[in-house]
Amino acid sequence: MISKIKSDLKNFILKKNKVGSNVVRAILSTITNEGLKDSASNDDILGIIRKEIKKRKEAIKLYEANNREDLAKVEHAELLILESYLPTQMTEDDLRLKMLEIRDRLFKEGKLNMGELMKVSIQQFSANADNSMISKIAKDLVNL
Repeated sequence: MISKIKSDLKNFILKKNKVGSNVVRAILSTITNEGLKDSASNDDILGIIRKEIKKRKEAIKLYEANNREDLAKVEHAELLILESYLPTQMTEDDLRLKMLEIRDRLFKEGKLNMGELMKVSIQQFSANADNSMISKIAKDLVNL
């Protein structure tokens, strides 16, 4: 994955795409700053990208709340680039169905609680779903 990111940086620079090159440089910089330059696994890189996505989403909310559409637009463009590196994400409905199966299994085993449902769901779905969505669905399912 690191080679794809470096290749994308080169392409963004050649196309004079400042937003894209800045986003990719930020990813590479974070990898280096965390001491993972040569040993970065795909999971490490995906974790970094997810953190960057979370930052962009929070910034978009703040900018929109303060009527700064110009800055929100830039953050949204960066967000789209970052999301392109993630594996295909599950829809909320698909995730809810899968988590219902886990909830039912935990209930039969007598282990149904919020912590256990979150733990199992994050282990299985964090690569393909946002952890905040997993948390939201888990709260709904435990309170049914």
